[in-house]
Amino acid sequence: MNDGELVLSLSTKVSSHQIEETLTSVGYSFDDVRTIRQGKVNLSLNASDWSSSCPIYLSWEDLFTIVENTSKLPSYFYVLETMESSLDDIQNKRALELFCALRQLLASLADQCEPPQDGCGKGSRKLFYIIETEDGVVKYDFKPTLLWSELKETFTEDGQLSLIEKLRKLITLGDSQDSERRSVMRSAFHEIISTCHSSSEIFKKVINSIDNFHKRYEEHHDIFVRRFSINKVLHEINEKDLNYTSKINEILSSAQNKALTIPGALIVIGAVMKIDQMIDGVAVAIGMLMTTLIVHRSLNVHESTFDHIEKQITSEFKRYDVLNEKVEIRKRAKQTISELSILIDKAKKNSGFMRNSIWLICCLAIVFVIVVLNDNRSGIAFSKVPHQESSIISQQKNSDVISGNAISIDVVSESKPNKMSVEVSSDSSAIPKLPVEELSAPNVKKASSIEE
Repeated sequence: MNDGELVLSLSTKVSSHQIEETLTSVGYSFDDVRTIRQGKVNLSLNASDWSSSCPIYLSWEDLFTIVENTSKLPSYFYVLETMESSLDDIQNKRALELFCALRQLLASLADQCEPPQDGCGKGSRKLFYIIETEDGVVKYDFKPTLLWSELKETFTEDGQLSLIEKLRKLITLGDSQDSERRSVMRSAFHEIISTCHSSSEIFKKVINSIDNFHKRYEEHHDIFVRRFSINKVLHEINEKDLNYTSKINEILSSAQNKALTIPGALIVIGAVMKIDQMIDGVAVAIGMLMTTLIVHRSLNVHESTFDHIEKQITSEFKRYDVLNEKVEIRKRAKQTISELSILIDKAKKNSGFMRNSIWLICCLAIVFVIVVLNDNRSGIAFSKVPHQESSIISQQKNSDVISGNAISIDVVSESKPNKMSVEVSSDSSAIPKLPVEELSAPNVKKASSIEE
């Protein structure tokens, strides 16, 4: 080193023209006078003499400082400390590549970054995570960096870098499942760093656990896929449960509507129809009997349908028993079968109750018809007795009117004719009361001649 310039001895095997082409290709401002003189190559390390950045570093720590700020390893670099360059496959170079790749991956998984702009430098200063777990929400706030002394001791392989690249591609495929894979990867990340005691340990923990990180992601993703499949099957079981429940309710509702026709017919008979003839009663009884038989047979069909549905449920849910690795599915399927079986048993009992009820109502309707017919007959027979008594009284009044006498009949009780008396009066004298017993039809003339 001489006043900010790197002085290299020019090998006799390399021409000045080749040196010029090489330096120009890496962005150096070649000077025909100053760059090559006296058999030596004088390279300025000032940034102004390079089109991008100077690829020559005094030490690996200087190179790491640049990489830490930009999260990017220069395409070309030469380290004077160990005389190693970007063309060499060395441990320090792989450590820097792993550092950059992991930082970019974690930045793409983070909720917030500093700086937030897209690019390789995103999240180079700070990363912020909010991860939901079964116990609640966990927050992580850390700087994705570490010391060069810690980084160069990191065990690195070419396979580790490929694993990080594989993880990064999984969340940037551009399909609809990117967000799902990203969520699974965050869950694996949380599981790895959950044992860290401080935020300064997080990045070091992850960079030393690349293999474990990838393995945990695959495990979590497998669980997620199986969880998705389980949820899909559980949703299918719930749909079938709802479908069978609806069918059972529809059948039971139809049976109830049919059974309600019997009491409805009885209400119509009692409120609208006038049963006063034997033939009317027989017609009503036959109609009630036929309706009851039809409803009875219909309820039998419904019960057979319940048996068929129960067999169908058993065969439909039996296929879930083969999924022996998914205990939750088998448990839900058995629970659904048990609940549907209980519902079918209740439906059968309800159908049997309706069948017994309609026969009871039918018998009561026939008894009602018989009672109505008997009451009508008794009413006709009872109405003839008052008609005869009114005829006798009418004849007596006619005879009294002819004779000019007034007859007053006091009826104390229709059911006890012995308490009934007849009072016959004239203008000058009162006739004593006589019992109604003496006013029988043959003695009417005798009673009317008392005054004479």
